[in-house]
Amino acid sequence: MSDIRTIGRGQARQLQEFRSSEESRLLARLAQTECLLDLAKLPGLRIDLASYAGLVVGIITQFVPSRACWVAITVSDVPPISTYYGQELAEVPEGCRQQLLFDDEPAGELVVVPEVEHLSPPEFIRQIAEQVSSSLGALVEAERLRRQAAIAQTIHLVELLSDQPTTEDLTQLVSALASLPNALGARLEIAHLAIGGAVSLTAGASPLEPPEHIGVPGGSVGVAIRWATTNQPGDNDTLGEIVHLISVALGKAEERQQLRDQAETDPLTGIGNRRRALRSLAAAIGLAEQTDDRVGVVYLDLDHFKKVNDTHGHDVGDKVLTRFAAHLQQMVRAYDTVNRIGGEEFLIVCPGLDQRAGEALAQRIIDSTPAACADALPPEWKQTASAGVACYPTVATYSEGLLQAADRALYRAKNSGRDQVQVATSSEVEKAS
Repeated sequence: MSDIRTIGRGQARQLQEFRSSEESRLLARLAQTECLLDLAKLPGLRIDLASYAGLVVGIITQFVPSRACWVAITVSDVPPISTYYGQELAEVPEGCRQQLLFDDEPAGELVVVPEVEHLSPPEFIRQIAEQVSSSLGALVEAERLRRQAAIAQTIHLVELLSDQPTTEDLTQLVSALASLPNALGARLEIAHLAIGGAVSLTAGASPLEPPEHIGVPGGSVGVAIRWATTNQPGDNDTLGEIVHLISVALGKAEERQQLRDQAETDPLTGIGNRRRALRSLAAAIGLAEQTDDRVGVVYLDLDHFKKVNDTHGHDVGDKVLTRFAAHLQQMVRAYDTVNRIGGEEFLIVCPGLDQRAGEALAQRIIDSTPAACADALPPEWKQTASAGVACYPTVATYSEGLLQAADRALYRAKNSGRDQVQVATSSEVEKAS
């Protein structure tokens, strides 16, 4: 009886193993079908060839537990593309390596080495290779067009540098450089007055050599491109032409910046005029909106300044204005903007400054004004100033409202005896509007 039971248990175990094996095969076939369906959808995403190769490997390894998987695509006019996953294998098992085709010509290879061979037979791997090959037609042509368009895009972006280049412009430019025909990546390094300092940006694969800088009016520029394994004829000529175009554009930017500075500079004091004040305030509020930050403005007026001109003459008055402007510049941070917006009226735009800090800054300025202007006036004359402070977004959320509120606070300071600071309130914005 015991022998019969033993045989019965063995047969039941074999039956269970058979059912488990059939179930695993069924699940594997379902996974293979879904894998092929997902691969067929990729060309519709309108992605570049490198991204496509990465997604192919990602999809395969998602549905096929693999020890190794890679896709290598090599076609003319496009740098070689290779995406790898898993272990490095000295030898690839038979049936796991399949050739990719483009226009019936070899275009690379696909390798899939599954963890369990019988669940991913060579026939399935061949189907994957056929699916990838069938997708290469549209993707390769799109990649070629994209890289040809990158030439025009690069020239367009370089031309933008001749006005007021921004970091965003430079980021787009280095991306276009990295997409040039036969390019794997690019690095752009610019130190120039037109961009307010120095930037170093990289897109794609880092170049093997650092950029070689050349001097241009107002700074320097360097471009390095990581070309594909074999340089195509004209690659170096293309790079030289691009560097030349960038240098010309930056030269124009420097000239235009000088013209803008002249148009936005008060000729007497050398600080910004009303035009610069309004532009700086609008830019500061625009940035504060994005970063949820604050902006403080300090509106100042020299007390009894008409008497200075009437009593001591306009030459003395001009010296007082010059001393006061220099005093304001010494009292603020490097990124604050000091402007003369009227005869004896000044405006300081302070990004990131809240109401309390703005009031403290204005008070320090008021307290030290007599000493700052003393050498421009007779000893018996004490030059004082009054100030109004307003803060975005506490009292106003737009430039005009902020200026009106600060102006009304200044008016209160002057009516309250001068030589003091008053802080604007939101009610004054309602009155101003």
